[in-house]
Amino acid sequence: MEDDNKHIGMERTVKAGPRNKATSESWVKTRRAGNFFLRTLPQDGKGNWMVSGLLAGGIVFFILFFFRPFGLSTYPGNMFVVSLIYAGVSFVLTVAYGWLVFKPWVRHAQLWRVWHQCVSILLLLSLVSIGNLVVDMILFKSTMSLSRLFAYVYATVLIGIPITLTIVALDYQKRLRSRLATLLQKDTTAQAGRTITFHDTSVRSDDLTLPMADFLYAEAQKNFVDIYFLHDGHVEHRQLRATLASVLTDASDESIFQCHRSFIVNLNQIRSAHGNSNGYQLTVGDEHHVVPVSRSYVAKLRSFVG
Repeated sequence: MEDDNKHIGMERTVKAGPRNKATSESWVKTRRAGNFFLRTLPQDGKGNWMVSGLLAGGIVFFILFFFRPFGLSTYPGNMFVVSLIYAGVSFVLTVAYGWLVFKPWVRHAQLWRVWHQCVSILLLLSLVSIGNLVVDMILFKSTMSLSRLFAYVYATVLIGIPITLTIVALDYQKRLRSRLATLLQKDTTAQAGRTITFHDTSVRSDDLTLPMADFLYAEAQKNFVDIYFLHDGHVEHRQLRATLASVLTDASDESIFQCHRSFIVNLNQIRSAHGNSNGYQLTVGDEHHVVPVSRSYVAKLRSFVG
């Protein structure tokens, strides 16, 4: 009987394992999604809202004139004029929202985050839907009611959520690429004529001194650190008994950045970079030397170069 109880207990444990793993994975995904909404998305409040208004009006005109949703396919009048009226209202409301709501909001927000951007877009879509409802009442003599207003806003927000998330995600990636381009703008003049000494704590104490502009990156290997540098146009390396923290202290330059728990890199020596919010791959020296930027350091890198 005792063995049977043990067997049942083990069976329960085995069955619970996958569920716990699935729950854990689900929690990690939820936390990552939450972290995305809390990421900063700097705004200068100087966006061209005339262009945004024209774009919004153009989209509304295109959808109404060519697809004719909401029963407009049976409308007997001039559909071009009707579509133009709706597009004009969307244009005016978008520009007004940008100047009267968005810009003051950005100015007063201490830190503009992804969730601010999502909410602001959904508010704009709701405002445009209310404006279109008013146009609908005027053109088609329809009656206003709270249920109809709610239905308009609800439909707009429901359709607008995936559109909003797509727009914000693309904007976020665009800003990351812009920051990356900033990172790749080399300023070698600041390191010209300067030398750097990396200290070796072994018995031989064989320190390494080289021009700072020639330093590429360093990689920690247990109790040692490999220093990669340029010599006569070729990439060479020396292994020192040191820690990555001590190497970073020896470097003591604003262009030397820790991008991974095992790597530091000279930002002025980056030849190319690829990646996204999950991490970057930095090519330094030549195509054979790639330095990773781990996900946990991406936010720090953005603030470091921004």
